[in-house]
Amino acid sequence: MAASPDSAPVLVGAGQLLQREPDPAAALEPLALMQRAAECAADDAGARDLLAHLDAVYVPQGLWRYADPGRLLAQRLGSPDARSGLGVISGSTVQVMLSRAAADVAGGRREVVLVVGGEAERTKRRVRRAGGRLGWTEQREGEPDERFGAFDYELGWWARRYGVRAIQSFSLYENAIRARTGESLAGHRQRIAELWAGFARVASRNPHAWIQDAPSAADIAGVTDDNPMVAYPYTKRMVANMVVDQAAAVIVCSRAAARRYGVREDRFVYLQAATDGSRSAGLPERLEYAEEPAVGAVSRRALALAGLSPDEVEHVDLYSCFPSAVQVGCREAGFDPGRELTVTGGLTFAGGPFNSYVLHATATMMGRLRAAPGSRGFVSSLGGYVNKLAAAVYASEPAPGGFVHEVLDDTTEALPTRVCRQDHDGPVSVETYAVMPTLDGAPGSLLFACRSEADERAWGTSSDPDLLAAVADEELLGRRGRLRDGVLHLG
Repeated sequence: MAASPDSAPVLVGAGQLLQREPDPAAALEPLALMQRAAECAADDAGARDLLAHLDAVYVPQGLWRYADPGRLLAQRLGSPDARSGLGVISGSTVQVMLSRAAADVAGGRREVVLVVGGEAERTKRRVRRAGGRLGWTEQREGEPDERFGAFDYELGWWARRYGVRAIQSFSLYENAIRARTGESLAGHRQRIAELWAGFARVASRNPHAWIQDAPSAADIAGVTDDNPMVAYPYTKRMVANMVVDQAAAVIVCSRAAARRYGVREDRFVYLQAATDGSRSAGLPERLEYAEEPAVGAVSRRALALAGLSPDEVEHVDLYSCFPSAVQVGCREAGFDPGRELTVTGGLTFAGGPFNSYVLHATATMMGRLRAAPGSRGFVSSLGGYVNKLAAAVYASEPAPGGFVHEVLDDTTEALPTRVCRQDHDGPVSVETYAVMPTLDGAPGSLLFACRSEADERAWGTSSDPDLLAAVADEELLGRRGRLRDGVLHLG
């Protein structure tokens, strides 16, 4: 039986907050920032009463230590009986929460849901550098009513053995993209700097963006004391910026509840279709590093559920923790790489408040859609090692068949993989690589993904100082060598 139009999920309120308090002692803590963002979202909807009628408050895990922040916020906002939810660390968590909220509303299980996140990492670091103490709310015990995602996932053998973190995994993708395009080292860095300069220009028009001075491609690519190389080919101005004080909130409710509490219909934004997937091969077993079919499966399915081709979507925000994430997301979803691929300016310039950037993307997308009735927007997100994925299509009008949400774990898990031999010894060629830092952040070794003569993959390392010194000037991709006891010796 078709869902009632009155239960159709609508996004009715969006709030964003940016704090630049010069005195860290006077700055708001994350909980207070989230409360303010929620109040801004209710004001944006034109219905403060929504906050007193919340059925649930969902919060993505942050860099703070509140055990159950959803419950604290529900109490502060006047809905003490609302259910609380906490999401796992992943860039995709916000969209998973928004999709769940919409599904629960469509199914009649909820009427009003708040999804909210916030950080005060800039303030925290300033206080600690000064030797002070944070006077933030203490909540060390408590258990949310719902948890989103697996909080106890285990890192793979490759992460434990090599110390791989997110930036190294995206560097593997970035250098592999260069191998596919055939660009020179300098040409590739120039191209991704120009891509990021385009994002910076969008941020300069975004009043909620953290960095609004629109640095040029030369400023972004140039290595200076203020813009060091953090993981080749990425400088500081090419990576997500989580040292920010920002918060954002979105209110999802049924169309009936929105009308009941006085929200005008010109404030309505509809989540037409959403997809997510959190199961795919481990990083060493990915078929290729210049592409990611799991991203394609999730993105293209969301568009198909909304009945749209990529060219029919007017507004796009691709998750932008690193340039390779945007390039892979664009290729896999089928968007024209020459179009504008962000509505905020991305995680470097708009700001990357740890786990909650997608709330800012969604809030900004709501403004775009309200300003252009009849248009459609696409928001993607990813987390982990490019293995936690989500996508959504939004519009100022409801989907003809109603909201649709699909979990694509079986699809992403069944994608082709490549055998990775953990203890391969023998001749190999370099497929891609990443620079691994020492504890103080200096380049310490190189991590190589290699192909054997059987076209299987093997990982190896090298601490050769000459190789480390040559990374920015000498092409290592395609070089032949030999793996012996996990160490690559290039010919």
